[in-house]
Amino acid sequence: MTGYFLTNPTFQAFVYNKVCIDKYNETFCDSLRNKTFQEDHKTEEDYVQSETSYWILKKNIVERVPACLIVLFVLGSWGDKVDRKLPVIIPSVGATLSYIVYMILSIYPSSKVEYVMIAAVVNGLSGSFTALLMASYSYVTHIADPTNKTARIGIVEAVIFLAGTVGVFISGVMLDNTSFTFVFAFMSGCSFLGLVYAVVRLENLTARTTRPESESVCTYWFLGSVKESARCVMKNRQEKRTLFLFSLLIIFNMYVMGTVCEGDVLLLYTRRAPLSWSQTTLGYYQGLENLLRSLMLITVLPLCRKLRNTTVALWGFTSKIIGLVVLGLSKQTWQVFLVAVIAMFQGFQAAVVRSLMSNMVDQAEQGKAQGKVARCKN
Repeated sequence: MTGYFLTNPTFQAFVYNKVCIDKYNETFCDSLRNKTFQEDHKTEEDYVQSETSYWILKKNIVERVPACLIVLFVLGSWGDKVDRKLPVIIPSVGATLSYIVYMILSIYPSSKVEYVMIAAVVNGLSGSFTALLMASYSYVTHIADPTNKTARIGIVEAVIFLAGTVGVFISGVMLDNTSFTFVFAFMSGCSFLGLVYAVVRLENLTARTTRPESESVCTYWFLGSVKESARCVMKNRQEKRTLFLFSLLIIFNMYVMGTVCEGDVLLLYTRRAPLSWSQTTLGYYQGLENLLRSLMLITVLPLCRKLRNTTVALWGFTSKIIGLVVLGLSKQTWQVFLVAVIAMFQGFQAAVVRSLMSNMVDQAEQGKAQGKVARCKN
């Protein structure tokens, strides 16, 4: 997670820098960080911002569409049918390789910005962050006791954001004081260490099953996975659980849309006047946001056992909504940092939704269920 949370701000800054230098020159791009210079060159800044946004969009499509398909057709089903370990390993391998590609591109400044799509394809075909979240939460929900499942998932959420605190906090400092090559090398090292840990320490939790002789490989893994995923959501369950499960998916995906959009535009938004933030300031803000969120998950969420899960989720949603409104209206740096305090309960809803979904499906359906809510950056 430390490597992953370094990815977004580093990739966005990397593309921003490449787009600007390709169009203008390095001296001009360095000056574009200055608030007064921005106001005098708004046309040029608008071009760099729009082109950067365009490449971020392309990267997201190229990476996330294959990732969702890999989780849907292969890794989610594999975790439920064979074992929980391999779906953790594969996205770790892909992430490591994609960071190495970024590192190579940073070594050669003259390389075209289009080449960043190579890393996106590699990461997407391995399942990317979607697969890693699905596999990790499936593993935890598999071993967790129903009485403390929400708390344990909350701890996992907190660990993610503690890593996120470190990742985004140091991202700006590292970028402003080292180089893109160093940061991408650091990211690949983090991902590689996670891969080694998964290989050495994780156990295979699901008993192996065999493919029926009457079914082909295509039918068993691909068509079968689609049918099972659809059946996981639509099959009749007691006490209106099918309706609740479907509602949770809709709610969570709406939350995902807002969260992903925020992450993709935050660097561009804070670089513009009147904020004109440096990479270090953005890292401090995102680090504080993740730190407060993780602390609330560790300290406050376990104390909410007597509250209804839906009440806790609404608490989290309200915190997030107010925070986004204040963020959009902020004109000064201190106002943006206040958003981190207002929205510090925003991790509650993700933990609650994952816990509720895991309680509504069978043990053998955890991979498919978690795969449907694994697209979120939280």
